[in-house]
Amino acid sequence: MNMPLNIQRLFAAAGLGLFSVALYLHGNEALWNDEIYTLREFVFKGLSAVLSDYHVPNNHILANVLHWAWLKVTGARELGVLLDAAWRIRLWPALLAGPTAWLVFRAGKQIGGMPAGWLAVFFLLTGVTFQQFAFQIRGYPLGMLAAGGFLMLTLQWTAEQQLGRWQYLGLAAAVAALLYAVPFNVYVVAAVCVAALPAMKAVLRARGKTPVLAWLGAVAGGGLLAAALYLPVWSQVTSNEYVATGKAFQKLHLDNALLVVRHFMSWRWLLAPVFLAGAWYAWKQHTSRQQLILLAGALVLPFFFSALRGDTPPERIYSVLLPVFALLLTAGIEPLLRRLPAKTAGPAYVGILLYGLLTYGLSIYFVRQQLRRGLEGTTRYQDLNYNYYQHFYDPNREFDLFRSQFGAGTVLILESTDEHDLPVYLAHKRQAFVPLDSIDAYLRRRQPMYVSSNFPKAFMREMSKMTPAWSCRYLQPQIRCPRIVVCEPRGE
Repeated sequence: MNMPLNIQRLFAAAGLGLFSVALYLHGNEALWNDEIYTLREFVFKGLSAVLSDYHVPNNHILANVLHWAWLKVTGARELGVLLDAAWRIRLWPALLAGPTAWLVFRAGKQIGGMPAGWLAVFFLLTGVTFQQFAFQIRGYPLGMLAAGGFLMLTLQWTAEQQLGRWQYLGLAAAVAALLYAVPFNVYVVAAVCVAALPAMKAVLRARGKTPVLAWLGAVAGGGLLAAALYLPVWSQVTSNEYVATGKAFQKLHLDNALLVVRHFMSWRWLLAPVFLAGAWYAWKQHTSRQQLILLAGALVLPFFFSALRGDTPPERIYSVLLPVFALLLTAGIEPLLRRLPAKTAGPAYVGILLYGLLTYGLSIYFVRQQLRRGLEGTTRYQDLNYNYYQHFYDPNREFDLFRSQFGAGTVLILESTDEHDLPVYLAHKRQAFVPLDSIDAYLRRRQPMYVSSNFPKAFMREMSKMTPAWSCRYLQPQIRCPRIVVCEPRGE
């Protein structure tokens, strides 16, 4: 080991600080469209609805079973409680994030001991994509936890360490949880199985066929358990639009893969040449070769399988690969650091630590600047790292301000919204509101209008073109989503 104890403590403190920042940013963010739909249509309808209704893929079944249990234990009986205090439900995925980081640390140790363990956790936490998904009320936090367990036990198995009965049961449970959280994760399980073929050959040669059959049996057992649990909704799982096939190997598939990897990098581009140099060295010296093949295959093959089938899942589905990505970076970079002399290794680790913290801060800044430009403009760009619902989204603050100034009886017009988010907030607050098509009546009566919009700048621009005799202004000066626009006839 060439990472001094004091530097290990620095990595531990940095990891704790990064998680605290992520918790501060996202631990109480307002519930948004998909999350509200998940809670209304499945979780609050009861366990039977979660287990037997898959009319849309929003029902990440195992995650929603756990959400249902969490709400029962914590006493949140209705959606309104969570709309007012989202932390009461977000505390649950936050509790999953800690074990996820621990499993990634344990998996990293299988690659290169304690230094690799700390690097793996650090690479996971300094990528802003992890915090974007770690607190969501969806199946992604659970999927990352299960993926971490699956990889940790598989890497332990490839490192010629004998797994015990409980570890094989844990492996089966991780596979079952991975699949029962989000069906798409079958690509991840299949990718690991294919990428593990060289390791299987090595294990077979060194320890015989029993460990290979045991590993395959555990993975197959977990898959069969998940398939059995899906039986009540099997037809819905296998026939929805997200699993429909299309033309194989389109340019779109490559573009999506590159976009996901680019976002996983989170502006840490100086790590790329270090990784390539380290991976080349490890390959040449037969160091971590099996781990590199396993992790590279686990990262790349899900995109290949999707392209082969011709399906086009949303990019967020690939968030489950974040532990894979962090461990792959580790498998390439740690062997390079390991060969450094002791007097150089310490500064090198400190350099990576400082660089990771710097790029983390810059990543948050760049994301918020991009989103701010979108909210101040008329068009938006939104994907993995750029999510308006996780930055600037504050319906409670905007609507409470409106209520305090104009009262619950003053009608609010909703523009550019979805039926599963802002109308739900307004109904909970008992604030009067109408859809956008009511605007003509206000214009005819020359009556002041109060419009809640996700695209306020675009709305005000259209108003100035359509009705130049009217003037519009923001209710308040801060950038928010949604934002209320006050429109009044000029001269009145």
